[in-house]
Amino acid sequence: MSIEKILFISPSTQDKKTWALTFILGILPLVFFGWKMLNSNGFNLWGIMFVTFLPISIAGFVATPYKYVLTGTDLIIKRYLRDIRIPLSKIQSIQLIPKEDKKTIWRSFGFAGPFGYFGFFTSSKYAKLSVFARRNDNWTLIIADGKKYVIAPDDLQLIEATVQHTGKTEAELRPADVPTKKWLTLIPIAIVTSVALLIFLGYREPTVKFESNSFKMKGLYGVNLPFAEIAEADTIAWNQMPAISIRTNGISLNNVHRGKFKTKGGEKVHLSVHGGVSPVIKIVGKDGSVYYINRKNAIETKQIFNKIKK
Repeated sequence: MSIEKILFISPSTQDKKTWALTFILGILPLVFFGWKMLNSNGFNLWGIMFVTFLPISIAGFVATPYKYVLTGTDLIIKRYLRDIRIPLSKIQSIQLIPKEDKKTIWRSFGFAGPFGYFGFFTSSKYAKLSVFARRNDNWTLIIADGKKYVIAPDDLQLIEATVQHTGKTEAELRPADVPTKKWLTLIPIAIVTSVALLIFLGYREPTVKFESNSFKMKGLYGVNLPFAEIAEADTIAWNQMPAISIRTNGISLNNVHRGKFKTKGGEKVHLSVHGGVSPVIKIVGKDGSVYYINRKNAIETKQIFNKIKK
């Protein structure tokens, strides 16, 4: 078994800007969501946020490179996920991307900022790019066999060594291809917006409406109860609520619980409650369904209950 001859190694580390983005947008949210999940009753929206951010954080770490290695035959992008090999014989040109050109590069699909930069990017000048970088500077474009790679070594002597070994000089770039569709850049924004909307709708108190034959609570996980189907209604203190074991279809956010839940006794219940606030309206339907309802303001809860009894 032959051993590859290593000509040059450059580490790939985060600069101050990338490290700041990693801490603010990656590590800090992960710690916050994990802490909120551990201090909440059961697996709730904070748990969903935690298990969403955790794989993203891990993926960002393993997908970005930790070093670049120049051998006698390849330029290797070393990652914990999988190495990327660029054969030296396929390299057509190498060029350090100017700062003004870097401002025109945007992400099409991948990571940008926390833990580095990885994935498909697009530029009005360079067209489609495959980026493998942990730094925000030293971005270098390599065109090899028609593909465009962007790396960011700590030591730019790696680029000089590669140029010397291949016998290439920094060449003019070929005409740009048709840029990637910009709508792909909106995917992360859409995900964040959707989560924020879910939090807002879940936390907002539902609108209460009384009709001639029914009681309605409009909003996320609302309630529509015809009076004819109510077997009994009463108020209880918060500490008389049954212990909840799991949420089956609903949302729990900062001690606000809405939707369908199951008690530790196995009973299925519908909640629209603020934790720790008394009184709580308990409604039992003729079909055995159970509802627990309260408002953040105890006076409003009593007013709703009086109207239901009336």
